[in-house]
Amino acid sequence: DQLPLAMVVDALTPAFKDETIKKVGHNLKYDYIMLRRNGLDTQPLSFDTMIAQFLVDPTSRRLGLKAMSENYLGIEMTKIDNLIGSGKNQISMADVAVEKAAPYAAADAVIPLKLMKVLQKRLDEINGNKVFNEVEMPLVKVLAEMEMDGIKLDVDFLQSLESELAERQAELTTNIYNSVGHEFNINSTQQLSDVLFEELAITPPLRTKKTKSGKYSTNAAVLEKLRGKHPVVDWILEYRELTKLTSTYIKALPEEVNPATGRVHSSFNQTVAITGRLASSNPNLQNIPTRTEQGKRVRQAFIAEEGNLLLAVDYSQVELRIVAHLALDEAMLNA
Repeated sequence: DQLPLAMVVDALTPAFKDETIKKVGHNLKYDYIMLRRNGLDTQPLSFDTMIAQFLVDPTSRRLGLKAMSENYLGIEMTKIDNLIGSGKNQISMADVAVEKAAPYAAADAVIPLKLMKVLQKRLDEINGNKVFNEVEMPLVKVLAEMEMDGIKLDVDFLQSLESELAERQAELTTNIYNSVGHEFNINSTQQLSDVLFEELAITPPLRTKKTKSGKYSTNAAVLEKLRGKHPVVDWILEYRELTKLTSTYIKALPEEVNPATGRVHSSFNQTVAITGRLASSNPNLQNIPTRTEQGKRVRQAFIAEEGNLLLAVDYSQVELRIVAHLALDEAMLNA
């Protein structure tokens, strides 16, 4: 009952595809992807107010358009809840009457245009134009294309790995029970504390604190210090690793596969890490474990299409380089 999609796309096409008209917005990557999915290859992406604000103040946690509108312009924007409601009564934006949606949508376009003028001055003040125009803005389209392409996942491999790890977990459970002499809940920190520090009489590491329940902690740091003191400790550490790998990655990753594309489409964010590195989310592809052999095997599930390669690239000591730059320490700079 609303505006037909074909009519909207037809009306927007001349301006959005005209490369002489600069495009300004807030979180342009999202808009670019939405438009591309509907046949509008928008050019050029010239000014993203969210990225500009991040460069001006990388520590800011108020990167939302509404917060920036109030901070810089003194304009309070309409909250989306006013249009679509909340909770059980929430409706889709598609069901909001055009005459109500139009002012809300128009503000989303006008406010970034007003903010651009303010933020341009701020970028001038911090000498940030080169990074903004030559690094960050060209990257927006690259990241959008990466997100749309996604990455291929070998789901069969993960299912096979899940079965293999389940067998190993069963072995570990049997070993732990036999060594202790009875069954207990391995996932219960209190029961595990009783087993390790009372029944097996393992001495806790120095300065190990007791939890609110009055039991010694069995967190990862404590168990790592006890590694090699008793076979049960080593088995528990391996058991925990396999539990985390299975729940966080092996079972979860296949659920992230888009049925329409058969691929995983993570989001790559420019405005999260203060150092300027990218941050990955939904799912986070940057925390796939690499320190253990089992962790490395999870990475084998990410595969390239035939005729392509997967290339892993990382900054070399980015934090230390930043410290060297700020401290101007001669030894660090030479290194």
